[in-house]
Amino acid sequence: MRLPSVRRAGRGAARAAFTLMELLVVVAILVVLVGVATPLYLNYLEQSKMKTAYSNAKMLSGELKNFAISHDGEYPPEGDWTLLPLEKKPPLDPWGQPYRWGLVQTQQVDTVISVPVVISNGPDRTPNTADDITSQ
Repeated sequence: MRLPSVRRAGRGAARAAFTLMELLVVVAILVVLVGVATPLYLNYLEQSKMKTAYSNAKMLSGELKNFAISHDGEYPPEGDWTLLPLEKKPPLDPWGQPYRWGLVQTQQVDTVISVPVVISNGPDRTPNTADDITSQ
């Protein structure tokens, strides 16, 4: 009759858990990955906001032109959004600031016409700086 063999604890025994060193290596790898991915993600997010602001500025400029077409070439008072059929008045850019707009005189062949230009203050939220986003 044969007795059942008894398993010995030691090097040959199957391991049931991770060592502290293995866990530290995994955590270090995760920290490096997060450190590399975070700036890339934040840059992508900022570029996305800038593209959204430009797209919205173009759309709002089109709304102003449509208003002028339906009102015999007359625009609403400069900077006024209340007469346009928009969901939000005033419309806000991706940074939470209201869009501004004004009319710019443009030469076309032999006449001068007024064209609406919609402006976002951009990421720094300060008007008339280099990072302003316009519809033109």
